[in-house]
Amino acid sequence: MTEREKEILDILKENPMISQQELADKLSITRSSIAVHITNLMKKGYIKGKGYILSKSSYITVIGGSNIDIQGVPNNSLVMFDSNPGKVDISLGGVGRNIADNICRLGINTKLISAVGNDLYGNQILSECKSYGIDIDDCYISNEIPTSIYVSILNDSNDMQVAISHMDILEKVNIDYISSKHQFINDSLAIVIDTNLSKDVIDYITSTYSNIPIFVDAVSTAKCIKIKDIIGRFNTIKLNKYEAEALSGLKIDTIDDLNSCAKSLLYQGVQKLFITLGKDGVFCATKEKNSKIDSVKVDIISATGAGDAFTAGLVYSYLNDFDIDYSAKFSMAASIIALSHENTINPNMSVDNIEKILKEMILC
Repeated sequence: MTEREKEILDILKENPMISQQELADKLSITRSSIAVHITNLMKKGYIKGKGYILSKSSYITVIGGSNIDIQGVPNNSLVMFDSNPGKVDISLGGVGRNIADNICRLGINTKLISAVGNDLYGNQILSECKSYGIDIDDCYISNEIPTSIYVSILNDSNDMQVAISHMDILEKVNIDYISSKHQFINDSLAIVIDTNLSKDVIDYITSTYSNIPIFVDAVSTAKCIKIKDIIGRFNTIKLNKYEAEALSGLKIDTIDDLNSCAKSLLYQGVQKLFITLGKDGVFCATKEKNSKIDSVKVDIISATGAGDAFTAGLVYSYLNDFDIDYSAKFSMAASIIALSHENTINPNMSVDNIEKILKEMILC
């Protein structure tokens, strides 16, 4: 959704019976431009029928982890088994929450289903998510289990060296809890999950909501194994090279290896596959075509959160009917924005800034 379309949708929520001319006057643009935006909003499923009735399926549901990120960055080369002078930052995190945050910043209505403790960190997560516009009404809040914490240590290249995650609370997002949210999940334009969820919950979601496009972020080589036998249930899957190797059982060293991996996974039914390759770019594939998109040189401030931004870009690309190559480029540009900020979420994430990066990529 573009910024202008979001403006129009916000006005329609307040006054569904407003005329196109009144909309044009309110936004200081022509009536013909309003007509084009209205048509696009109808095509995308945000509005329908006379009086611009808002479609109940006008949001994305993200189901996954929420936590507090504690990130340490050494001043010099990281020395193992020793205390390293450096900097420690605390920010909101969790793969599911990060994806929801990025999607919301791209102008898409977003619902987050996650779990937090009724504590300082949990209240901070809920408060800040709500202030960004994320719907957190269906998050589980526990009085017994603390909010998840993710501790990561970066190396002198600002890439993650090691991390520890304490996410026991996410077990509360079980099948019974998901079932209790059926009405809201079933009305989603698309569903995004991360593999921090338990295997049985992932199986339940992908089988119950097979009528809805489902996106998955694999999270890690250890956790992505949960989806190995149900790959075909996903519309779109985002992996890194090591996760792709774990799921396909193939070693990836060359472009031919990437092609073989893609064929293996696409044969199982997944519709769109994206394998991120770090500085070497992105490999993307459908059954009809595949291609490798080269990366551009980036000054990395922090690699944490880049993959989450990429997944958010894929969701936006799907809603806007981008082809596979442009989806990869758009999502890569989103990850570049994430890489250029010390926090997990770059507050400057927006469609406009992604488009600026895309223009720079074309000029390079």
